[in-house]
Amino acid sequence: MTIFLGLMVLLLFAFANFDKLVKIEYRKYKEEWMKDGKPRGFFWAPPQSTWFASSLAMQSLSLKWLFKAPEWVKNDFEAKETLRKIRLYVLIFNVGIIVWALISMIINGKNI
Repeated sequence: MTIFLGLMVLLLFAFANFDKLVKIEYRKYKEEWMKDGKPRGFFWAPPQSTWFASSLAMQSLSLKWLFKAPEWVKNDFEAKETLRKIRLYVLIFNVGIIVWALISMIINGKNI
């Protein structure tokens, strides 16, 4: 249970850093933010965002940015570091969930 809670904290860190990345895009690269569908964060919403469309943009970008950095990130040190943290937290979370599940199955005698 402790491992699972630790993994949830990592996921919250990833969400908070995603919010930070959206804030950077909103404040420094407003045109790209608008092209991206005016995304909101998990915990933060810019004044110009909408509930439905911005939430869809958030869901889409939270997956897309894990695999492909947008052009505006490539020349912005703060944005690049924030994206790196998101990717690291999500990777550790995913590997940790798999390991946690396997250990739980072994301890409980379930076949894998």
